[in-house]
Amino acid sequence: MIAIICAMKEELEQIKILMQNSHIEKSGPFEFTLGEIERKKCVLTICGVGKVSAAMCTQALIDKYNPELTINVGVAGAIDENIKIGDVVICSAAIQHDFDISIFPGRKKGEISGINKVEISCTPWVVKKLTECAKKSEGFNFHVGTVLTGDQFISSMSKLKKLKKDFRGLACEMEAGSIAQVCYLNNIEFAILRAISDCANKKSSTDFYSFIKSSSKNAASLLYKFIKSISD
Repeated sequence: MIAIICAMKEELEQIKILMQNSHIEKSGPFEFTLGEIERKKCVLTICGVGKVSAAMCTQALIDKYNPELTINVGVAGAIDENIKIGDVVICSAAIQHDFDISIFPGRKKGEISGINKVEISCTPWVVKKLTECAKKSEGFNFHVGTVLTGDQFISSMSKLKKLKKDFRGLACEMEAGSIAQVCYLNNIEFAILRAISDCANKKSSTDFYSFIKSSSKNAASLLYKFIKSISD
C-alpha cells in the first residue's frame, strides 16, 4: 500500500479524482480515503498544516495501515531563483530549518537531536523513479534537491536569503521534514513531491491562493505517472 499525505484539501482533491473504488475510514482526528490508483492500493489523507499535525497524522497512518511507501505531496515556496511557479521539486532530502540546537558544542543548525542528522534523505529508488517519470512528462519543469521545513510561511526576502545561506534548499514548506522524520524512525520508505505555488517573497500570500490548484495538478500528474510506472 502507498500512503499519500497532503496538508490541505486543495492538494488532496487533485489526487483523489485519480482514485477508484474508494471508501473512507476514520481514526482519531484524521480521515483516510482508501482505494486504488492504477491497480495499486493507496490511502490518502489530509494531515493539516504544520509539523505537529503532520507528525501526528503520519504516525497514525503508519500504525493503522503499515504502508510500504509514504509520499508527501503538495505545494511549496521556491527558494532557488531558477525555480518558477508551477515547477515540481522532487525532493532528495528534507531539513527542518527551524530546529536549532547549534548553541551546543558539535551541533549544527537543523540537526535533529536523537537521530543526529540535519538532512533526512528520501528513499533513493523512489527519487530515481520519480525523476525518470518527470523526464517523460510535459507541461512543467522539474528539479531535484532539498526541501526546507519549518512552522513558518515564508514571505520575506530577508528570511529567504537566510535560508539560502544556511541550507541551500530548493523550496520551503511546513510539513515534509516532520513526515520524513516519522518515516525514518519507523523504517518506512518515503518520498516528497512539491509543486511551486509561490516564490517565498512579499507576493507569496497572494500567489499561494492564485496558484495552489494549478500547481497541485502538476504534482498529482507526476504522482500518477509514478504509481502507474510501478504498477505496470
